[in-house]
Amino acid sequence: MSTESAAAENESGARPDAGPDEPLAAQSAQDPEGTEGTEDAEGPEDAEGPERAAGTENAEAAEAAAQPSEAEAELAAQRALQERIAKRKAAKDGPVDAGAKLSGTAADLLAAVRAVESGEKPASAVFAEPERTRRRVVVPEPERRPAPVAPAVDAGPDAGTVEAVRTVLAEGGAPETLAVPAARTLGEGAQDRLRSDPWQLLRLSGVRPEQADGFARALLGAECAPDDERRGRAVTLWLLEQAAVAGHTALDLPVLVEALGKRGVPEPDEAVQSAVAEGDALLFQDALEDTPEPAPEPAEGEEEAEVERPVRVLVGLERTALAEESLADGLARLINSGAKEGGPSDEDWEAAAVAASGTTTELIRAVAAHRLVLHTGGEAARAEPVAVAAAAGGLG
Repeated sequence: MSTESAAAENESGARPDAGPDEPLAAQSAQDPEGTEGTEDAEGPEDAEGPERAAGTENAEAAEAAAQPSEAEAELAAQRALQERIAKRKAAKDGPVDAGAKLSGTAADLLAAVRAVESGEKPASAVFAEPERTRRRVVVPEPERRPAPVAPAVDAGPDAGTVEAVRTVLAEGGAPETLAVPAARTLGEGAQDRLRSDPWQLLRLSGVRPEQADGFARALLGAECAPDDERRGRAVTLWLLEQAAVAGHTALDLPVLVEALGKRGVPEPDEAVQSAVAEGDALLFQDALEDTPEPAPEPAEGEEEAEVERPVRVLVGLERTALAEESLADGLARLINSGAKEGGPSDEDWEAAAVAASGTTTELIRAVAAHRLVLHTGGEAARAEPVAVAAAAGGLG
């Protein structure tokens, strides 16, 4: 309902001084006659509804008029922002106190810079480095350790020597695969040694006398003969080498001579003497265990006759014979060594043997009674010496 219709209704029953915005329900309550006049025009219920709606719209319009619009609010916010910006600019236009919040070393450094810039102090006086106090540094000497000795590595024979040996082997019909072993065994100048003495090929592992004979015939031609001294010496060394591989570091001279005869050496004794003369083999005399009968006492004026003891002559390779002699000397010194002072007594050894079991008991008793004991056996032979060593350690 509009304001004009409300004013028309007021003419019939409202107070003359009532405003247009005042609710009609209040006017009717104050003037009963006005209410009756309204009921004559319209019904009581029909008149109250339009009057309330008009009052609500008037209140909303008044509230909206009191609040600022969005444009006005935006303008007010911009004016406030401009005022804050103006205040900040005014504050920046004034002098800035640089370094006011510094302290300690930083403040001292800033003061020094300002003193130099103002000319109060020269830069050399302000920024001169203080004299450093020299400190004596004591460096401990590194622990001196002996330099590790690198194991010798066999670089193998020279490539030129190997190629020269391969050429000689090809001329004699020998496999070229023997070039490297021949160069390693015969050393520098191996190709010349093979040309001058083809039976040197027997020094290589796996080569047999008949193969060396074929190689010699190919190189020497008509000069190759069974009674050649070079052949007899080479076959003698080959037989001794085979015996050493089988565990015999020396052979009886008669046994060796017989073996040389079977290999077609016409003069076996001369072949052995040639090997000994070259230093490749050694002769040994070993006294037999048979004790000769004592010689009769000499008469007056006669000299005492020497008793000849039976011996056997042994022949062995120089390197294996010397190794065996060195081992024998060491074992002899061990056997003849005296008892260690302060060592365990026989009673202590016997107590350790009783405490053990099985064959270990026998081994402990053997060690207590002898300087040198040879112990052999299978798997048990590995554990028993350990038990003996433990018992000996317990005895000190």
